[in-house]
Amino acid sequence: MDAARHTLPDPRQYHPQVALTNRLIHQAQSALNAATDADRELWFVATRDAMREMLERGELLSISVALAMVPSQACYQIVWDALRAAVEETDGARAVVFAMPLVLVAGSKSQAALPGEIADAAGLNALLREHGVLAGDAALGGVLLHPDSVVALDAVKLFRLTRDLDGARAALPSQPAPVTVKEEGVFLRYLLGVAIQRAAEPLPVKLGGAVGGWGMPLMKFLGEQLKTEGVTLFPIARPPLPAMQALVAGNFARFEVALQVFASSQIRRLRERDREPVAILSAHDNGELRVTLSAKGDASGWEAFVWPLASLDNAALIESNFRQLMAECHVRDVHVLPELHPDSRDGAPLFFTADDL
Repeated sequence: MDAARHTLPDPRQYHPQVALTNRLIHQAQSALNAATDADRELWFVATRDAMREMLERGELLSISVALAMVPSQACYQIVWDALRAAVEETDGARAVVFAMPLVLVAGSKSQAALPGEIADAAGLNALLREHGVLAGDAALGGVLLHPDSVVALDAVKLFRLTRDLDGARAALPSQPAPVTVKEEGVFLRYLLGVAIQRAAEPLPVKLGGAVGGWGMPLMKFLGEQLKTEGVTLFPIARPPLPAMQALVAGNFARFEVALQVFASSQIRRLRERDREPVAILSAHDNGELRVTLSAKGDASGWEAFVWPLASLDNAALIESNFRQLMAECHVRDVHVLPELHPDSRDGAPLFFTADDL
């Protein structure tokens, strides 16, 4: 592995010169620049309260503009945290709309389709209650939802559902999204649920944290529920989170698992041909991170993986995980390029291979 620990540049485009006349950006930046924790909290609360007013009026566009025009990822984080607080926090009882991300690693020699829902939803919820993930009337639906269906629950809709204790569950999307498999792929689906939290009572769902003792039993349960002839399936469940956070965590998990699957397959192919793998991670000005696995003197045997960074993805964490993955795969020749590179060169997407070093 290369001795120098370069810091991977962040390839996302921000707007450092944006006019701070945007109310949300001004308040978020003031929170970042605050001299004391107390001042920082005051500015954050002001940002959250401004968000709440906009959500009450249905002004989603104004919030979207602020998120698109932030001058840094740190500012984005403040604006997003304030939005999440405005959506999820109430002064009394609330309906917590939460989701469990499912990363499905599947393979099939011929085209096949996995079921679009868990037939035994009652068994799913019973298993999670047994392990302390759910309590009371908190429950997950059995429908496997495409990420787009969860994205369609925008901040205004979630704000209103959080305050609709009687109607929130019935208003959730319910369109199944079966996974079509041919060869090998990594897919993301969500199970969506509602937990009613009464004033001064504990939340009846355990949100976030690590996958505990329920991980393996749930994996086995999902494998049985989604079993399809001719398909090998490895279902990975992530902890339940409020819907907005689940979207972020699920997207990250999908790319993380997909990178692991790509790396293990390509490293195996290179070693089967007695080639020593060379791993390269680079950042590109279209907001992508690119990983190549190649070998010296092997111009046609390289493969690439592309990770388009989402707004809340942590580039430093991805670099750290990449290095750890290569160490676990016993790849000794690892390079993290410290410069920001263009998206393309000579009209073709730019990928670096062992012979370019």
